[in-house]
Amino acid sequence: MSQPGSNQPSTSTTWTNIRAMLRALMDLLLDFSFKRFVTPHLIRLLYALSLGAALLAALTWMFSGGGDQGWLYGMFKFITGPLAFLLYMISARVIMEVVLAIIEIAEKVRKM
Repeated sequence: MSQPGSNQPSTSTTWTNIRAMLRALMDLLLDFSFKRFVTPHLIRLLYALSLGAALLAALTWMFSGGGDQGWLYGMFKFITGPLAFLLYMISARVIMEVVLAIIEIAEKVRKM
C-alpha cells in the first residue's frame, strides 16, 4: 500500500487502470465500435518494448565481432551504438507523443 506522501500509485488505482484497459480491449474485440481508444492505455507498454528492442539492437551492434576490419571499425561500432540508441529513443518518444496528440484531437472532435 502506498504511503500518503509517496509518489507511487495505490493498488486500487492500478487495478482501475487495468480494468479500464481490458474493457477497452473487449470493446475492440467484441463490438468493433471503437468507442474507446486503447492506445492511450497501451502507449507506455509499446514505448518500453520499443526501447528494449532498441537497446538489444544497440548492444548487439556494439559487441558483435568486427572480424578482420580492425580496431578502428570496432571503435566505430562501439561509439555509434549508443548514439543510434539515443536517436531512436528520441524519435520513438516523438512518434508516441504524436500518436497520443492525434487521439486527443479525435476525442475532442468527437465531443463536438
